[in-house]
Amino acid sequence: MIRRTLLMLSACILLIGMCDSSRSRAQDASLQNKLIGRWTNQNETKGPATINITAVDSATGQLKGKYSPPSGAAAGKEFDIVGWVSSAPPVANRDNVIVVSFSVSLTTYGSIATWTGFLKENKIIASSSNVRSNSGYEWDHITATYDVWTKSP
Repeated sequence: MIRRTLLMLSACILLIGMCDSSRSRAQDASLQNKLIGRWTNQNETKGPATINITAVDSATGQLKGKYSPPSGAAAGKEFDIVGWVSSAPPVANRDNVIVVSFSVSLTTYGSIATWTGFLKENKIIASSSNVRSNSGYEWDHITATYDVWTKSP
């Protein structure tokens, strides 16, 4: 009787574990579907920059893709982006978003640009910073602003 009870308990635990992982895989696929694709950031003075997120690793949250600057000597070129995605199950009475960060080394300029923000309602809203090798002043190597990226259909 005890052996039978233990066997049934083990089977239940195994079944719960399998259900949990299949739900995780569904969430991971949903996360990938939400992020993979082309995103545009409309800057009034420089024109649209684009990122093309090509992969999101469901195990680590690492994202990869390409960035195309809107203007200047690097316009029309593509640069690798790497970043991270993180999420948590929604909590009652709280606003829930998917957290996103990505960065690009713009070798044409000797600069690194980084965006950190969140995905909500098909937009990535992020603070951004650009660190330049060469600047007119010591205090001017880092610029910061925010951007809104919209997913292209």
